[in-house]
Amino acid sequence: MLKKSTITQICSMALALVLSLGTPVSLAQDAKTKNKTKTPAPAKLTEQQKVVHVLERITFGPRPGDVERVQKLGWEKYLNEQLHPEKINDELAEQKLKSLESIHLSNSELAKNYPPPQVIRELLKERGIELPAFATNNPPTQAPAASTKKTDKREAKQGFKQLGKDAQKSDEMEAPTPNQDQASKNQAGNQPSNIGDLAKRREAYQALREMGFRPQQEIVQELQQAKILRAVYSEKQLQEVMTDFWFNHFNVFINKGADRVLTTSYERDAIRPHVFGKFEDLLKATAENPAMLFYLDNWMSASPNARRPNRQELRQFRQQQIPNGNRPVDRARLDQLLSLRNRLQNDNRATTQTPQQQGQMPNQAARLPQRARGLNENYAREIMELHTLGVDGGYTQKDVQEVARCFTGWTLRQPRNGAEFVFNPFMHDDGEKTVLGKKIPAGGGVQDGYAVIHLLATHPSTAKFISTKLARKFVNDNPPASLVEKMAQTFQKSGGDLREVLHTMFTAPEFFAPENFRAKIKTPFEMTVSAVRALGAETNGRPQFHRWLAQMGEGLFLAQPPTGYPDTAEHWVNTGALLERMNFAVALASNRVAGTRVNLETLAAPGKPSSTSQAVDYYVKLFLHGNVSPQTRATIDQALNDQQLAMASAEKAGNKINSAKIIGLILGSPEFQRQ
Repeated sequence: MLKKSTITQICSMALALVLSLGTPVSLAQDAKTKNKTKTPAPAKLTEQQKVVHVLERITFGPRPGDVERVQKLGWEKYLNEQLHPEKINDELAEQKLKSLESIHLSNSELAKNYPPPQVIRELLKERGIELPAFATNNPPTQAPAASTKKTDKREAKQGFKQLGKDAQKSDEMEAPTPNQDQASKNQAGNQPSNIGDLAKRREAYQALREMGFRPQQEIVQELQQAKILRAVYSEKQLQEVMTDFWFNHFNVFINKGADRVLTTSYERDAIRPHVFGKFEDLLKATAENPAMLFYLDNWMSASPNARRPNRQELRQFRQQQIPNGNRPVDRARLDQLLSLRNRLQNDNRATTQTPQQQGQMPNQAARLPQRARGLNENYAREIMELHTLGVDGGYTQKDVQEVARCFTGWTLRQPRNGAEFVFNPFMHDDGEKTVLGKKIPAGGGVQDGYAVIHLLATHPSTAKFISTKLARKFVNDNPPASLVEKMAQTFQKSGGDLREVLHTMFTAPEFFAPENFRAKIKTPFEMTVSAVRALGAETNGRPQFHRWLAQMGEGLFLAQPPTGYPDTAEHWVNTGALLERMNFAVALASNRVAGTRVNLETLAAPGKPSSTSQAVDYYVKLFLHGNVSPQTRATIDQALNDQQLAMASAEKAGNKINSAKIIGLILGSPEFQRQ
């Protein structure tokens, strides 16, 4: 294992390399400037380069032996296999996912087994278990009732977030990330270590398991873990890449209230099954999904003129909305949770009542204030600007308002207790609307929303916007207009068949143009997973691995805005981010990433290299396929020949060639950040 000082020196040299070369964005701009001159056009890609290009773009990076295997099979046949994942055996990935209980459960099952923090806190109190208090910054002058209420909610959320972290078992390979040691020291200096608190949280977690409950934080952690495991181990690589792409396109933020429970089924049931289907079906699935309805607040959108139903109408509506009437219900557990919820609501009501309200007779008890309802334009705006037409797609503010009217009444039944999509006619604006110049007759009810979905999904602006975004993801940050036009034509002719659009893109001459070879910059998720795959490493994908992604700025399912994470290099390329990538690369090669193990012996050269230079040549060919700039190679050689690093290497490796150091430098190089 490398010394911390050694890693620091390596990272410093890598940073110097980045600064000397400029960012990949500036390099791309330089390339554009050169293209304006009359320099000879570069040669066409070789057959091996085509295979590398395909593997870099439609997978999360090649594994050892993948390039040779696909070269023998033919990239066209491999592409066809990936476009039809239903024919691919994915037993290994499925086996890895079996132990992740939450990713297989429905929304109602998740809500039942993973209650919110306040409910769990009451369950533990009944067992006589009190979680350790968390420090708060409430001013002493606050009103006691308001202070207590805010403190209870804050402590409950913080306590059970920590409880979810403590629930993760310590892995035998666990090691701290580069920033953890200092963070631990700082924490220890600021507050005394309390081993008793940790013991209490473990006791609480065990008690919850005995009662059949888990902290909601585990849902988030297991969904993140599943995404990492699929990216590393799945044979259905293009399906995983497309699932990542479309989730980001139709983004929801997992830490927004009920979406902590609802996001699992959103990715599983709304996104994944439709990534190679018709775009209209994908758009419809996301529009109806509880996670999207909750995230953009459309579940609360109602006509300002909506009337209150009479008792008979309300009774009929409720009877129609009873789901799965023949499904057995665990009444005991349901009653237990509802009782606790009611008790908490009563407690909260008591802390906010005025003295006059508290003095009312029982049959005059004050009701909780109703949340104001009205027309909500959030989803209407995003479905046009981000999901379909694009910001320049030709819609107006009036169109936004009309679309919002069409989606009134698209709401949720019990949004915080499993949430199911329902259409509430009493919230709907049933008048005539005009969207993009097309009249939608009055009296359409729920069909108003479906009419908008069809109109947007089949609009020429949508064909262009989706084609541009796909080409930006898979070809170049500035995709060729000729390629976008071909894809848009396929989109319209095929009725939005995404498999056909992808086939058009991947087989077009523009895709294999030399200027698009290694022209994209990997996101942190792509970089970390591709490094694991390149090494043939084993990982459990648990929070210790995800922590690296979060430090690089791409926590999974944690993009807060509807835009999701950016898909161009400008956002991901800066000296701090590249230095963090180098930290990860060196830690991974040195077996310092918790829960991940690399066996470097399986990657050793067939014949033992006689010098460090020969070893570098071998690993550059293995991981970069020979694509390394003279500047990068010179910096790697400088790092390896540095006297201080050589002394550290001699101490640890017994004067042998330090493969871990070489591999770490290569995986952290600017070339490995490209795809």
